[in-house]
Amino acid sequence: MIKASVVTKIVIITTALLPALMVISSLPLNLYGFGILSGWLGMGLISASLLLMIREPVWTAWFGGSQRMYQWHHNMSVAGYGLLLTHPLILASSYYEVDLDTVWEYLSPFNPDILNRMGWIGLIGFMLGLAASSSPRLPYSWWRRLHMLLVVVMLIGLGHIWIASGFSVSLTIVLLITVVTMSWRLVRNDYGAGSFPYEVSTASHPSERITEVMLRPLAKPISIAQGQFVNAAFFEGPLFQGCGEFHPYTVSKIAEDGSLSLSVKALGDCTKHIQTLGPGVAVHLQGPYGIFLLGRPSSPAVWIAGGIGVTPFLAMLRSHLVTQKTDLVYVHREPEQVPYEEELRAYATDQALFHVHSLTMEKDPTPLFTWLANIDDLNERQIYLCGPPLLVEKVTDWLQEQGVPEQQIHFEQFDFRP
Repeated sequence: MIKASVVTKIVIITTALLPALMVISSLPLNLYGFGILSGWLGMGLISASLLLMIREPVWTAWFGGSQRMYQWHHNMSVAGYGLLLTHPLILASSYYEVDLDTVWEYLSPFNPDILNRMGWIGLIGFMLGLAASSSPRLPYSWWRRLHMLLVVVMLIGLGHIWIASGFSVSLTIVLLITVVTMSWRLVRNDYGAGSFPYEVSTASHPSERITEVMLRPLAKPISIAQGQFVNAAFFEGPLFQGCGEFHPYTVSKIAEDGSLSLSVKALGDCTKHIQTLGPGVAVHLQGPYGIFLLGRPSSPAVWIAGGIGVTPFLAMLRSHLVTQKTDLVYVHREPEQVPYEEELRAYATDQALFHVHSLTMEKDPTPLFTWLANIDDLNERQIYLCGPPLLVEKVTDWLQEQGVPEQQIHFEQFDFRP
């Protein structure tokens, strides 16, 4: 039986190629024809990448998790932009031996022709949008707004096509995909249609910059497993003015009655504001997302947690006994008042198979590498990493250098940035 992830990827690839396939038979076999084909391939890839911005849990699971889906989204967008860049270059080169003035007309950003201006606006807009939305240091709210601006650029590109070649089946396909996916995204994801209503029951502070929020369901609870995350929007409540926009948060506890806890670290304006909330605040949840700890093999493991990345492991420990030899390496910057450290050590005391190791370090991961190098059976362990992307990247590279098979290294970005 073909896996759902394979079928989903075939659908995405077919959708990306369809606009170009609809016109390829009518194009001449010369540079001009290749230039037109490059433009259609670029628009097809970018429009199909929008399908991977839809945050539907089932759709995400079919694709093999949000990490893989958003990486595909990013790669397809970049590839599409590259093809759009070659589009005017190839068209211009087709006139190189005939008329250099015509070549310059295709390439000059100062050409007052509306077709040329729309093309340049589209290319520059894509370049700025991709650069800004790929920045890991950009605040989440700004990243989200700039990412959505790419849709405006996409519509400008469609206008460029309409002026150049008129209305066609290929243009209809690209336009339909763009309108449907972005409408779906706005209604379901940004405005929260169909989200799960919750209410804050308690709020505690494991450390100065972390708030653990216990939420109780007001209707049917969200169906979620340990190691997954949700998209949450905090609204109004007693003495609290909500942020009103959805952000991803890790789940640190799941109760039998459907209540759950979110661990929120003060990083941006909204998360800093959440540090002041109290009982009675309305919350809407979307999800669940992620496959990080789902389907784990019953073999010895190493859990590596960086800072707030300890929460998916904490959710697992709060719900289940460890049934295989497991070492948790908790990496943090705080020399004192380490969040959840006492609770983790209590689990280690009560469970013979579970061991916790606390490491205080800054940006240099050498202490972590030294500790890992002392594990005799490291190459036989399942390694699970959760923390800042740079830490995960460095540890993954080091593990592979030590000969740990790639299929034994597991990580997932608890976020929606590719």
